[in-house]
Amino acid sequence: MIDFEVKKNNALSQIKKFTNLTQSSISAIEEFVILLLKENNNFNLIGKSTISDIWNRHILDSAQILQYVDDKFSKIADLGTGAGFPGVIISILGAKEVHLIEKSGKKCEFLRKAKLLSPNRLFVHQAKLEEIDDQKFDILTSRALASLEELLAYSTQFLKINGCGIFLKGKNLENELKDAQEKFVFKYQLFPSLTSEESRIIKVWDIEKK
Repeated sequence: MIDFEVKKNNALSQIKKFTNLTQSSISAIEEFVILLLKENNNFNLIGKSTISDIWNRHILDSAQILQYVDDKFSKIADLGTGAGFPGVIISILGAKEVHLIEKSGKKCEFLRKAKLLSPNRLFVHQAKLEEIDDQKFDILTSRALASLEELLAYSTQFLKINGCGIFLKGKNLENELKDAQEKFVFKYQLFPSLTSEESRIIKVWDIEKK
């Protein structure tokens, strides 16, 4: 339990460096963690091996995206949000409008409970991405959903003009970049991850199919 508290405090101290972390937002995230752990047995929301490191692997990992959101009033879509990472976390921390897109009915049932913890506008869309055809967004986020090439394809479908994607990617990013550049022309910038030396955050914009 002490180790769990240490990890929580470390994650919160990191988050404080790049966003205004209020007591109410800390409480909301703590309530989200409690809800997630309670519901995890029913919905298999996160891997059991990651539970002891939830504050680093899931909370901080999600929150770090806010460093690259220039306007908190942007309309954001979190593609394949799963248990609400990063969408629920960035909403609690100040993103004013976030749309959670998730095809799993069970996960959406959990997300509808979780959305009550955010003070901001948080919408749950139970649908496959291919079924969302009437929405455009300023920013797309994603964590462990698909390859960069696939994410760029979704970006051409969902992004407004001058919009961008901010995606959490793992150690295979270099290969994914090469594959994506065969199909798309795009600008991008890479940022280090706060939670893993093998991971990166990629921000992409001006995306066009070749």
